This record gives sequence, C-alpha cells and structure tokens, in this order.
Amino acid sequence: MLPLALTLLTVTGGIGMPAGVHLVDAPVLIAQAPPPLVPLEPEISDAQASAAQLQVDIEAIRKQRPSLAAPIVLISVGGSLGILGGIYAGLSAAVGTFGGALNPLLIIGIVGLAIGLPMAVIGVWMIINRLETRHRIDAEIVKLRTLLDQRRLQERQNQPTPPPGPMQLTPPQVQAPTPTMVLAEF
Repeated sequence: MLPLALTLLTVTGGIGMPAGVHLVDAPVLIAQAPPPLVPLEPEISDAQASAAQLQVDIEAIRKQRPSLAAPIVLISVGGSLGILGGIYAGLSAAVGTFGGALNPLLIIGIVGLAIGLPMAVIGVWMIINRLETRHRIDAEIVKLRTLLDQRRLQERQNQPTPPPGPMQLTPPQVQAPTPTMVLAEF
C-alpha cells in the first residue's frame, strides 16, 4: 500500500509538493527536482562554441533523459495484479458464497483489481509523458550533434597541414616466377 501511495503522490505532484518533483528510478527512494535542460549559454553563440563545449552540452542533456524503467514496472506489476484479481473474482463467482459469508477468493480478486488497475493506468500515463520528454531531448541532442559535426569539420579545415617531407619512393617488390609457382590454373 505504501508503494502505491508514494507513486500516487509522486505522479500527481502530491499535496504541497512543487511541480516537477518526482522520485528517482533508483532502489533508494529520494525526492529530486529535475534540472532544466542545458541549452547553449546565451553569451556563447553558435559560431563561438567549441567542439569540446558542445560535447559537454550533449552529455549533460543526455543525462536528463527520463528513464522508462518505473513506468514499465508499474504497467507490468499493475497489469499482473489486475489480471490475477480478475481471475480470482471470476473464480469466486464460479464457486459462489458459503452461507452468505464473503468468499476469500472474491476479496483477493477485488484487492488485486483495486491495486493493479490504477498502477497500470498510472504507468501508461507516466510512459506517455516520459516519451514526450525523451523526444524533445533527443531533438535537442540531434541539433547539437549536427552543430558539433560542423564545428569538428571547421577545426579540421583550419588546422595547418604539415609541410610534406622528402618523398621516398621505394620500388615495388616483384618476384620472378619460379617453376613451383602456379600462375594460372584452367
């Protein structure tokens, strides 16, 4: 019940929690505010950004991509609980009640459905939101990679070419045919 409560508080923003605060997809649950995307700094224009700076920016943005692990776990666990709860509820309907008392299968089925279905729905909602964020970050990375490739090409073109050294021509090594060599076989 505690994981469900933490998930609901995390996904919905919680009561009194600032927007954007969520639990990290790590074994240890800690609250962490996501840092904003790191665009190129305004004082550095595209023409002035070096290849090293662009590479640092790409790595910083790549680290901000949200993980899909938590939504996938929520969908799989919630879906499994929902299916199991549905099976138990169906079995309880087939077995019937005993003397008006609640059937334990029915209770297990209702609890499984009550926990599993919301978890699966929350997981689907989280995966849709995270895919949108990942798409936006991927588009920014592609833009920075294109700029990085242009910058590296410019740096290669701007490097002076070393003066050619003395040419040393070596004659090709040719071996005269010997009687044991097979030149062609038909």
